[in-house]
Amino acid sequence: ITQMIFINFGTKRLIVFIFFITTLLFSCSNDDVQETENIQDLNLTIIGEDLQDVYQYNFESLNNIETQINLSSELGIQNNYLTLREFEGSLSFYSFSNGAISLTQKNLATGRITSFPDFYTISAERSLVWGINDENSVYFGLYKPLGSTNLTLRVVSFTDMQGFDISLEFGISSLFEPLYDNGNLFITYLTGSENYKLLVYNVNAKAIVKTFEFGKEKPSFLITDLGDLAVFTQDVSNNTKFELFDPFSFLSISNSMLPIPLSFPAGPINGSIVKEKLYYQYVNTQPFEIENGPAFLDLNSGDNTILDIVGLINKVNNDEGILIRPLFGQYLSDINLFAISYALQNAVGEEIGGFLLVSLDGNLVVKRNLKFLPTHFVE
Repeated sequence: ITQMIFINFGTKRLIVFIFFITTLLFSCSNDDVQETENIQDLNLTIIGEDLQDVYQYNFESLNNIETQINLSSELGIQNNYLTLREFEGSLSFYSFSNGAISLTQKNLATGRITSFPDFYTISAERSLVWGINDENSVYFGLYKPLGSTNLTLRVVSFTDMQGFDISLEFGISSLFEPLYDNGNLFITYLTGSENYKLLVYNVNAKAIVKTFEFGKEKPSFLITDLGDLAVFTQDVSNNTKFELFDPFSFLSISNSMLPIPLSFPAGPINGSIVKEKLYYQYVNTQPFEIENGPAFLDLNSGDNTILDIVGLINKVNNDEGILIRPLFGQYLSDINLFAISYALQNAVGEEIGGFLLVSLDGNLVVKRNLKFLPTHFVE
């Protein structure tokens, strides 16, 4: 019998199932809340799902055009797909069935669809944790052999479907989400001795070109607008260190202590650094009405701005007679707005979810109800 362990395959948010088993749906009015009078020229693409299918939603503000595409019909994917990855304008959906991984890709600019059905057969020797890809290959983070926690990177080429393994470390404790950028794959994990490491695998050199060792300090990172590697760590006193590294030599460029403690999960951060400002999701001290919300920190002045998203949501709820439950937020650097996905706990007809676009001063720019729950904002 083929065995397989998916510990955390990808970043797919498990919000659809939770929403549908915990929410009773009722109809109510659908009056629009007041948005910004002159919406900036923006294009937005959202991926989401209901209990049956996966959808793509496109919004063009200039002509107020909204389109919805059933990706389950177009791509032949189900809403139980494993994960969704983005690479240079293409979406890659990973699915598992009949003991094999399938990959379906869609180029958002051209509409071209490429399928790799059952391109990687699961072996009883391996336990997959995640997968990520560029235009040439898929990179699997896995444990080998099955039952162990020996970390291995498996590289499979799209050209001939052949692959090879690179052994990274024996007996690790945890493997975190990967990040791919500009030919480098960033792999974060916790060793068996409870020390954090960040490896950089260069796809052209086909080798590990840098190993960062952080000891007991949990590393969280992102790639800045200038292409530098930004790493955040916290010491035992909860002070947050911020360090920039050159994207080619990975030598340190600068380091400083942030004026406020910021604790991020290990691995890639849901955030961006643009023009020396960090845009991120601020985690509220619990109990609070929402778990987190949009914020931005000026890395020069130290000024930290937390948007009053609770006040905004309450206003939307009161104005429209609805009940929004925020699901997740994300800063969209290309339009300089925060996007917030939500579920409607009292559904508006067939509309069960939607999204808000919020300006940096906390004003509502766009609100749209949708017939599915948004699970991914395309960057």
